[in-house]
Parts: sequence; structure tokens; C-alpha cells
Amino acid sequence: MKKTAALLLALLLSSLCVLPAAAADTHYYLPSGEVRMIAHRGYSAVAPENTLPAYRAAGEAGFWGAECDIIQTADGVWVLMHDSTVDRMTNGTGSVRDLTYAQISALTVDAGNGLEKYPNEKVPTLEEYLDVCKDYGLHPVIEIKQDADAADMDGLAEFLMAREEREMFVIISFGRELCARIKALMPETPVYYLVSTNAAEEDISFAVKNRLDGMDINCGVSDDYVKAIQKAGLDVIVWTVDDLPTAQRFFRLGVSAVTTNTLTPENLGGNLLQRFIWSLRGLLYRLTQAFGFHVGTWIIDPSDQC
Repeated sequence: MKKTAALLLALLLSSLCVLPAAAADTHYYLPSGEVRMIAHRGYSAVAPENTLPAYRAAGEAGFWGAECDIIQTADGVWVLMHDSTVDRMTNGTGSVRDLTYAQISALTVDAGNGLEKYPNEKVPTLEEYLDVCKDYGLHPVIEIKQDADAADMDGLAEFLMAREEREMFVIISFGRELCARIKALMPETPVYYLVSTNAAEEDISFAVKNRLDGMDINCGVSDDYVKAIQKAGLDVIVWTVDDLPTAQRFFRLGVSAVTTNTLTPENLGGNLLQRFIWSLRGLLYRLTQAFGFHVGTWIIDPSDQC
């Protein structure tokens, strides 16, 4: 027991010593020229998710793309909201689909990181989000929520195809019918099927059969599953990667992009505690690679989604 405690203390002290080096060695872990970085709901570590400040921050931080979630209001306006209701992110209540755009635009975003800097932020429309992405050269990564009506894809496709920067779009969804429909309507636009940790072989078959461009997978899936997707000729994006060792794992597997809340192409992001945790995990990862054994996962980051 004493030896175990001593080992843990030694690793802890070692990680403190290597913190500056790990922070300076960002490009080793995050080769910005090789792997595309996508800001999850915008750069949500520094501004409230799915808000225009989060997307401006993503552009300023040098992200390749910025992901959003879209839902249609009762009167047919596409707005950015991850949840089916406005309750978590705004001072209002109710289902997005039951509220008009006028009702939603009257609400104020009252949750999220960096909220104190953006006290009067509103729920943006899809058009406003696309305008910010265009201003910063960001690739819009548009998640159509799974419970959207497939019949509404015609209007959405028409709207997107009318945009000047349409060649930069990437569309993702958990909805199979939605993926198939939007791909048929927009054959030149990359469409990725979203899957979670319980991904199955039939998900790969679906993506291939419907001529999708790839799969956007949860970072908890196995290496073998990633390789099976690639063997099927599909591209791979991974969500949501918020620690360096996990990012490095997927870089080595040859994925084309990682979606993240906190990592950036040029710096570690996050607060001091988060950087310390990343540094410690980085040390454990390097020991694993150097000596060929697993040293344990006794540092838990509650914000991780893997």
C-alpha cells in the first residue's frame, strides 16, 4: 500500500515538473496541419455553446471547423440549440418546436462558460451562424437533430445550397432517414452519420449503402471499430475529445478530424487545473508508450465524454 502511494505521489510531482514542457509541446499532440480541429458547439470552453461569441472565438483560435446544433421553430426558422427545449441555456422555458422565432429571439442566454462577458446574448439563427463562419473562414459542421422531420430537409437543402460558401459545409446527424435524405438532396456536400459508444457493424453498412462520406463517432469506440469504418472506405470524425492522450490516440489511427470543447490547434486551452490534468495524463500516456504497460486511469476528469 505504501509503495502504491509513493508511486502515485512520484507521478504527481513528476507531472508538476513537466507541466511547462507539456504546454510548450502542443504541436506534438495537436498537429494542426495534419488533423482538422472542430470546435464543439463553437469554442464552448470560453463562451456559451451555440452562441455567436463561441463561433467568433473558434475563428480567432484557428479552428478548421465549428459544429452547431439546429432545430426548427414553430414557424419554420432554423435556430441553434442543442436541447429540444430552451430551458437549460436561456431564461425561458418550453420546446423549441412549440415556440415561434419571435418568442425565442426575446429570450436571453443565461448559461455557459464565460457568460459574464456576454450578458445579453441571444439564440442565433442558422443564417447568423453561417455568416460568422464565413467571416472567419470556418467550415460549418451542422448537426441536424435526430427528431427533425425528414420532409423539412428539402427546404433546408434549398437554403444551404443558395449560400455562396456551400462547398465548405459538413452535415452530421444521428437520424438515419435525415442523413439519407440530405445526402440525396445535396450529393456534393459531405454527410456523416453520427454514432455513440454502442456503435454496431450495421451502422457502417448503413453509411456505405446510402453513399455517406463517413461517420462521426463517439471517442469511446474501439480502435478496431475505427479501422472497420476506414476499411469500408469511409472517413472518420471523432467527438468529443477533450484530453491530449485521447486526441493522440485518434491521430495515430488516422482520423480526419476531432471535435473538441477545449483543445485548439495552437494552445491547450482550459483552466490551470484542466491543463494540469492533461499534463498528468500526458505523462501516463508517454510511460505507457515507452514501457508497454498500462499505468492506470486514476485521474478522472468529469468533463470528459469518452
